[in-house]
Amino acid sequence: MINGTPGADTLQGSATDDTILDGAGADLLSGEGLDDLIDGGSGDDTLFGDAGVGTAPGNDASPIDLSLSNLVSDSFSGNNNAQIGDVAIYAYVAELADGSSVSARLVFTATNNSNLNVDMPGFNGAEILLNSGFGRVPAGAEATFRLEFFDPLTGDPIALNSVATFNDLDRNSPGNEESVTLDTTSFTNFSVTADTSLDVVTGPGFVTAFGTEGNSPADTNAWFSAGFENREFIEFTLGARSSPSGFTMSGDLIPDPVITEVEAGDDTLLGGEGNDLILGQGGDDSLVAGAGDDCVEGGDGMDTIVGGTGTDTLNGGNNSDLFTFDGPGDHVIRGGEDADGSDIDVIDLSGINARVIQAGPESGLIEFLDAGGAVINTAFYSEIEQIICFTPHAGIMTPQGQKRADALRVGDKVVTRDSGAKELVWIGQKTLQHGKMIAQPELAPVMIQAGALGNGLPERGLTVSPNHRILMREDVNNMLFDTPEVLIAAKHLVGRPGITQATPKAVTYMHLMFENHELIMSDGTWTESFQPAEYSLNGVESEQRKELLAIFPELKTSEGLQNYTSARRSLKGFEADLLMSEL
Repeated sequence: MINGTPGADTLQGSATDDTILDGAGADLLSGEGLDDLIDGGSGDDTLFGDAGVGTAPGNDASPIDLSLSNLVSDSFSGNNNAQIGDVAIYAYVAELADGSSVSARLVFTATNNSNLNVDMPGFNGAEILLNSGFGRVPAGAEATFRLEFFDPLTGDPIALNSVATFNDLDRNSPGNEESVTLDTTSFTNFSVTADTSLDVVTGPGFVTAFGTEGNSPADTNAWFSAGFENREFIEFTLGARSSPSGFTMSGDLIPDPVITEVEAGDDTLLGGEGNDLILGQGGDDSLVAGAGDDCVEGGDGMDTIVGGTGTDTLNGGNNSDLFTFDGPGDHVIRGGEDADGSDIDVIDLSGINARVIQAGPESGLIEFLDAGGAVINTAFYSEIEQIICFTPHAGIMTPQGQKRADALRVGDKVVTRDSGAKELVWIGQKTLQHGKMIAQPELAPVMIQAGALGNGLPERGLTVSPNHRILMREDVNNMLFDTPEVLIAAKHLVGRPGITQATPKAVTYMHLMFENHELIMSDGTWTESFQPAEYSLNGVESEQRKELLAIFPELKTSEGLQNYTSARRSLKGFEADLLMSEL
């Protein structure tokens, strides 16, 4: 556990699972790999789930090339034996897309053996030379370096998206080999050839490539590449064999590489109070804005982003993300779009009194309402594929106008398609939690976006249970089923534009029942009332089932269930498929 002070702190975790807790002050907190819990506390904080220091929006660049011919200067002289903190400066280590060049500082930062000779200019093709000759240094001595990228005209840091290839990793004998170890907070992937001779070992926060034979620089099967993104510097450790060990970054790319992605951490970042910048970066993160006016960036991975009580900007980034809220606030939400369009970004309004006004297929306005229906906060959203609405918020038509389903009571009259205004005789409900729906995905709700059923219906997003049936009046019904109107289960509509099935944090299904099976209007769409059948009664909570059977004792028998007939013909699965193929 890493604890901050009441002042302005910069706290970095390790390459393992960290817990970082901070208090007041404007702090910079970074997990630096794996699965971290970071709590910013109060103050205006910047929270990084993975790499923090040295991270910025990257510029695409050519592969990194350390060439002795481009050495500008170094900070040592004599026998070229560098000390910790010494620097060698190189020009033209990479080229940006606009043709401008990038320079770099190579900094010697650490060693595990003080007798190791570190020659940073080295010679051509071995710009970093580790010399363990004369028996002074055993095989396995290591030196760690940081390569810092900067603009040669201004001296300002430049963040790059690039690749570094280390050529020619050799071995004298088992346990006496050259190696490259990457700190995975600096890199996004590593690669070798399909016929690699290297021995690659991964562990928490690192990957190491060992030479296994004698090689020449041209032997591509002894090359080891590391890709990185959004990095102002990269860090790596080189291991020596018992004879002089030369290393460089050649500017080459491995032909037909086998690429392994570096797994980012699944982090939990808590903004707390203050105006915070929260960056999830890689992995499937949980990002909680908290109080204050916050900016949250999910980055890569399937993230859960929780808007707070301030004015927040919430960006999902890549992959499919879930947006929820823990209090009233004004927000701007952008789901993000993957290149192939496969992402499904979801806003979950479960348990929140809200109204959704769609402006386009993936954009619109959410109005958060008080108990009286007045607007208290708003959220503008874009690039959102699904909005999950709490089913009790469905608008049911009554003689007095539309009422929320959860506001109805037994004895209230509801408008029906066949029987006019009819009294409700029983109301039930069942709540399913996220874990239950993960275990039984067939129970997850079906979301029908506004207008997805045609003719502007439903009037707003409608969420129903997968077996809840909806009235379909189509021209082909008479030809296919010898009746103009049929009922089709919502699960059979999934896959049509604007109709999806997803798993929210929780969902509550409402059961509205009359003396007979009826069709009622939900958000402008005719849907069925509750029809008791053996499968549907089994889905009712025990106490509610007892209540229902007390009102309708005949439903205890198969004959009684059969006599409670459906208001319309209900299509079987294959019949629903046939109808959908004709539309």
